[in-house]
Amino acid sequence: MAAYTVNDVLVKQILRTYPVGEVIFVRGIMAMLLIGAVAVALGHRKAIGTALSPLLTARSAFDGLSTATFITALAHMPLANVAAVLQIGPLLITVLAVLLFRETVGWRRWIAISIGFIGALFVIKPVPASFDIWAIIAAVSALFAALRETANRRIGHGVPVMVVAFWGAVGITLFGALFVVTESWRMFDGADLFQLFVASVFVGIAIYLMALGFRDVDLSVVAPFRYTYLITSAVGGYLVFAEFPDGWTVFGALLIVGSGIYTLHREAVRRRRLSAEAQTAA
Repeated sequence: MAAYTVNDVLVKQILRTYPVGEVIFVRGIMAMLLIGAVAVALGHRKAIGTALSPLLTARSAFDGLSTATFITALAHMPLANVAAVLQIGPLLITVLAVLLFRETVGWRRWIAISIGFIGALFVIKPVPASFDIWAIIAAVSALFAALRETANRRIGHGVPVMVVAFWGAVGITLFGALFVVTESWRMFDGADLFQLFVASVFVGIAIYLMALGFRDVDLSVVAPFRYTYLITSAVGGYLVFAEFPDGWTVFGALLIVGSGIYTLHREAVRRRRLSAEAQTAA
């Protein structure tokens, strides 16, 4: 989460001068080359070509859409506000599990999910006087991220993490290219290009660590650490941009985090119960 925040701060600075699509596209090429080089160095060159499947293609497309909408929102919103809206992602994953895979969710989790979405409304502020369309874009980014994670869980361990990350970077680059055709290209100067390169290094690290951290572990143990992104983003936004979230955003973020952690807790309880029932039946 700290690596993501460093990337976000660097990219947000670049967005003050350069168009959104150009930033996505150039950073995407850099990340793609970096991740691809590491994948080849780890012996996954053959897997890069053979692992591509409809599911991996869908995951890469969702990665591209999530990044494009996130960076668009980032260009117009305080960093901490974007981070708060993105935290509805785990709640959306639970909803998608019900809609797509017919998983069962009890009334306690439905209440927690509802509270989390109410928290998101406090951040988005859907009233005419303070409505923020860019917060809606951030929420759309959270939805695409949830779809990406849902697809990621079904890819299986036969595909190396770096290969998944590489094709995700390809998807991001392609969606950046779609933006570029609608913008006026501006040549990067050396310092800004180097800053974007540093951002690509940190986003590559973040993608790899996230994929690694969520493999072969109990999600209820690891997933709550995603919420540290709220802290690192608030610190980064304050130190670099003198941004500080208002009271309603902080309150909404607390509702989202609390409901998300409780939802993960109830999922852990459900899995332990099912495991105990399976052992008893055996």
